[in-house]
Amino acid sequence: MPKLKSGIYGLLLMFFAATAQAQQRSELIPFGSEAPEIAGLILSGKKGTKLSDYRGKVVAVDFWATWCAPCLQSMPEYDRIRSEIADLGWGDRFEIIGVNVDRDIPKARKFLEVNPVSYPIIGDPIGIAMQRYGPWKLPATFLLTPEGKVHMIWLGYADNFADDIKELALELLEGTGFPE
Repeated sequence: MPKLKSGIYGLLLMFFAATAQAQQRSELIPFGSEAPEIAGLILSGKKGTKLSDYRGKVVAVDFWATWCAPCLQSMPEYDRIRSEIADLGWGDRFEIIGVNVDRDIPKARKFLEVNPVSYPIIGDPIGIAMQRYGPWKLPATFLLTPEGKVHMIWLGYADNFADDIKELALELLEGTGFPE
């Protein structure tokens, strides 16, 4: 188990219990699985961006929606840790990709004008990525290894999630994360 801040083990146990209960609602992609491709409408970032462009990097994939209050908290925090990881010299090996799940793309674009982030955002208005990853709560963040495998999953948002994502990402970048 990776080193995490105290209290996270309780959150992880709650996550696993909730995941077991949620199997009836949606099938969450299992840990260690190859992360499915994500491509779609580019709401922010380079035209044509897709997840496979980032193979070889540690990637945090964050599913969010404009109507999701915890997403409003998580996005600036994820932007902060992205910048902090870049400042530590890992900017070329780490990325966050946002996946907006709103059906109303103009509303999502307007939201990003008011709440900009520095990482790419892909629109998933018909829910293809949501179906492939299976999150049943937003925000939902999937930390991927450089090999493109699901390393950790966070459903919802708590104040320590961004720092935990940063810590695990740095462990993967430094080669001290879980063995594959």
